[in-house]
Amino acid sequence: MMVFVRRASALGRRWWPQGCAVILGLCGGLLYNALSVPSYSAQAHVVVVANDRSLPEQTTSFAQAYTRIATQPTIIRAALRPELPAKTVSQLQRSMRVSTSPDAPLIGLSVSAPRADQAAAQANALATALINYAATHVKDTGVRIASLTPAMPPEEKAGLDGWLVVVVGGALGLLLGALFYLVSPPRRTGGMKGSSGRGQQNPRARPAKRTVQA
Repeated sequence: MMVFVRRASALGRRWWPQGCAVILGLCGGLLYNALSVPSYSAQAHVVVVANDRSLPEQTTSFAQAYTRIATQPTIIRAALRPELPAKTVSQLQRSMRVSTSPDAPLIGLSVSAPRADQAAAQANALATALINYAATHVKDTGVRIASLTPAMPPEEKAGLDGWLVVVVGGALGLLLGALFYLVSPPRRTGGMKGSSGRGQQNPRARPAKRTVQA
């Protein structure tokens, strides 16, 4: 029993920095889950349609152009709603993402919000604003934008799961503990020092030679 206690104590003195680092990493992951605001992401899809039969091959180019226009204040200001979290143009710009396909006249409008219904409503409002903007320029462009699939409230949160954040925090703590172990100088035990000192002070005596007188 005493041997086990001594070995456990020696392991504790040797590996306590690594253990503390892992515990701190796990606690950091738990704290992040407790303080972070939940985020849901919803996406609406719109499609560019040509009014003139001679312009169907140009719809993809117009889709790419409207993708860049969708982030302009004119479009975003029309998509603001008093009941939604985004109150200013800059807030909505930070929470939205616009994408398009290089091979199809399809535009995706993704918005993040603290609640699932708010994310879907904001994405649909942004799609409506883009559709209305394109409708005012049909005579100039010859194309219009139509809704393909409206945004639906997502069932799961966006980003990493809570348990995965905790695992990442523990892994980061383990990595920091391993780095501390690599850069820390090796420790020498007192027994080794004492034995080496006694060895230097008391060298082994050689047997004296005996002389025999005739």
